[in-house]
Amino acid sequence: MNYLQKELYDLVKSDDTIFEFIQSNSLDGMWFWDLENPENEWMNERFWETLGYNPENMPHKASARQNIINQDDLKLAVANFQKHLSDPNHPYDQVVRYTHKTGKIVWIRCKGLAIRNKKGEPIRMLGSHIEVTNLKEQERFLHRCNQEAHIGFWEMDVTNKTVIWSGTTKTIHEVDEDYEPSLDTGINFYKKGYSRDRITELVLLALNDGKGFTEELQIVTKLNHTKWVKVIGIPEKNNGSFQRIYGTIQDIDLLKTNQIKLKQSEQAFRGSFENAAIGMAILDKDGKWLKVNQTLCDIIGYTALELHKLSFQDITHPDDLDLDLYLLKEIITGKRDHYKMDKRYFHKDGHIVYIHLAVSVVRDINDDVLHFVSQIVDITLIKEQEIRMEKIISITKDQNERLKNFAHIVSHNLRSHSGGISALLGILKSELPELFNNEMVQLLETSSQNLEETISDLSEIVQINMLSKETLTNIPIKPIIDQQIESILPLAEMNRVKIKNNIPDNLEVIGIKAYLDSIVLNFITNAIKYRSKDRDSYLDINYKKNTTSTSIEFTDNGLGINLDLHKNKLFGMYKTFHRNEDSKGIGLFITKNQVEALGGKIEVESTENIGTTFKVNFRNEKN
Repeated sequence: MNYLQKELYDLVKSDDTIFEFIQSNSLDGMWFWDLENPENEWMNERFWETLGYNPENMPHKASARQNIINQDDLKLAVANFQKHLSDPNHPYDQVVRYTHKTGKIVWIRCKGLAIRNKKGEPIRMLGSHIEVTNLKEQERFLHRCNQEAHIGFWEMDVTNKTVIWSGTTKTIHEVDEDYEPSLDTGINFYKKGYSRDRITELVLLALNDGKGFTEELQIVTKLNHTKWVKVIGIPEKNNGSFQRIYGTIQDIDLLKTNQIKLKQSEQAFRGSFENAAIGMAILDKDGKWLKVNQTLCDIIGYTALELHKLSFQDITHPDDLDLDLYLLKEIITGKRDHYKMDKRYFHKDGHIVYIHLAVSVVRDINDDVLHFVSQIVDITLIKEQEIRMEKIISITKDQNERLKNFAHIVSHNLRSHSGGISALLGILKSELPELFNNEMVQLLETSSQNLEETISDLSEIVQINMLSKETLTNIPIKPIIDQQIESILPLAEMNRVKIKNNIPDNLEVIGIKAYLDSIVLNFITNAIKYRSKDRDSYLDINYKKNTTSTSIEFTDNGLGINLDLHKNKLFGMYKTFHRNEDSKGIGLFITKNQVEALGGKIEVESTENIGTTFKVNFRNEKN
């Protein structure tokens, strides 16, 4: 025995103050129990102070403490106590819950030693208390965290050939609570192939070389579900060898599955991005090119490195930039999540490239803009064909107008001449009726009548052919109006014109869709074009229906028209009534002809500087 240890023993025996110091300061309580008189038990002051009681008011009775122990814990403590009395080698070490004077729970670790007589019979019990409330709360908190994170504990002891799983570990493996794993069955839960081979290798390395491990592997549960788990193993060395490994297992199936899906999605996007047949780009919120594909480089002539030094603003035609920036700002502010537009880029060599642009946004978890994804289609050939087509259409329209005029002239002149012949024959018949007994004269009269009928029929055919070869049908008008509003919405929003479509879904009119598209679009664009800059502008689209016709009414609060001056020439060709630079005086002329070709008519009400209402009346029946 160390001399200091012996000296301390002697001091305890000879000096009571030494014992008092030890029992007052080394523990959270001490007790000495008379097992021959079980009701008698001495508890030191620290014992009761730890539980919130005044020691002077507390009796030295076993029942005094037993009454404030959790009764479930008391049963376990009594059972452990009995085992210790029966077998001195069985330690009495029990954690129990006491009720503090204030009502809160205090966790106490009770350790005791039975003092025996010469016969080995227990006659006294000496014990100590250590408060472990904070430790227990931390343990419970850690347990809750592990449950939330799906982390279980495991342990394997090669010497004892035992495997221990916590409740969470059993839940991860989808086994019953009373399931008892073994060395073999524990390994066999790992998916056959790489995962099982790898965990076997890691366990052997831990036992042979003391190497810990952290690995993500797959298991197959009792219910035949394949799961990803993260397993951690820590080898423990005893007597020069590693015979025990303990660690954790975490269910990461959802996380791992999402990681795999994300990786696959990224690979798919990267493949689509780089190999797309259209131009694609990722831009920051300031318009700088972050990433571009080769197709875009081919479209505009710049290399990827050159584009990274530029923004899209640098290569956009000035006339298209304002609308582009306006739509981009609406995405940033959350008013929209994408937009499409046709615009022009400057090719590196200086020529114009027409493109169709589609822009979408990627946001972070706070809904802030991370970057934009742009898809760019080269429509230069289409635009050039459109320009050529417009020229052809213009020429065709001119030729059609000439043919129309020619048809009218021919019809009119032939009708005049045939009418003259008929009149002469009528005069001749009244003055010389006997002449019409002549067969040749009768044939001449019949031919004249046939000529008049033929001219009438030809005139009617000309009019039908001038309308269209399409058949007039019942067409829902609301979708057409919605479509035209959508197509013109950026222009309307830019010019602060609010458009409201009050047409019901089930309303139909008689017409041809192409004509209806053109008619509606013309009235909407006119409301925007001839808006008043002195007030917020609007266009309301309403309807009225009676037994014979349906009227679609376009009402705005724009500049208005002086009908006293312009009513008679309002729908004339090349007639304009305002000083807008893009006014050509052709829109209303075409619209009027289209409406009339469908069998309808247009009425107008307007007050200068107040607004205008165009009423387009369609027939309810084809005939």
